[in-house]
Amino acid sequence: MSEDILLTVSERIATLTVNRPASLNSLSLGSIQTLLQHLRDLSVRSDVRALVLTGQGRGFCAGWQLDMDQVPGIEGESLGVRQSHLMAEYFNPVIEALHDCPLPTLAAVNGVCAGAGVSLALACDVVIAHHSASFVMTFAPRLGLIPDLGATWKMPRLVGWARAQATALLGERISAEQAAQWGMIWRAEPDAEFQSTVNDTSMRLSLGPPGIAKEVRHAHHAAQTNTLSQQMDVERQRQRVLLDSPHFREGVAAFAQKREPKFGA
Repeated sequence: MSEDILLTVSERIATLTVNRPASLNSLSLGSIQTLLQHLRDLSVRSDVRALVLTGQGRGFCAGWQLDMDQVPGIEGESLGVRQSHLMAEYFNPVIEALHDCPLPTLAAVNGVCAGAGVSLALACDVVIAHHSASFVMTFAPRLGLIPDLGATWKMPRLVGWARAQATALLGERISAEQAAQWGMIWRAEPDAEFQSTVNDTSMRLSLGPPGIAKEVRHAHHAAQTNTLSQQMDVERQRQRVLLDSPHFREGVAAFAQKREPKFGA
């Protein structure tokens, strides 16, 4: 496990912090490997009920570390071939791990969020950003690359085709407030209130029924390609299971007794 990613757990909330502040938390190979392992480990822990992803210092994540010598491979392989292997083995599985995570996930964007960092943030269920934070897609205008790690899937759905295309091609910074106005993130918070909002929101997420974040996330994902009839059938099938769960029974009992529900592990 690399110290580039720090894990803390408090009051059933796990926090993963990218710990490379000197490079605005750009992702090294060690950090992406460690992040993936932590996500896999947390998905089966019964003592954790919510996950916060953030960065140390002035940045959330500045994307992939642009150091060609740090991309492993065999002699004669091109950089593209080597990086493609890493994407298949580590980078894409991180996004998939967040997509399949049974925990509700919150990205606390505390500063610069660029390139793959944007993809990482948008893979979380809830994104809260500092007013002073910004998002920038550096791939196309500066590197001749397309956005990756799911960004080409997420951005058009969140902000619309025109904005997704323009931000990818122009690489202009999107302020936290603009991102919130566009519907790209949930909210932008004044810097003085940022941490308290993150703490309050993560606590609220941790009190929900275990596993419900994944249920809602997968239902919304399915809706992107389903017809209305197909999606209503997805809803019907999942409700068939969820209505028979102890979480639903507790929710009904709490409503009848005029109290807050207390969902078990």
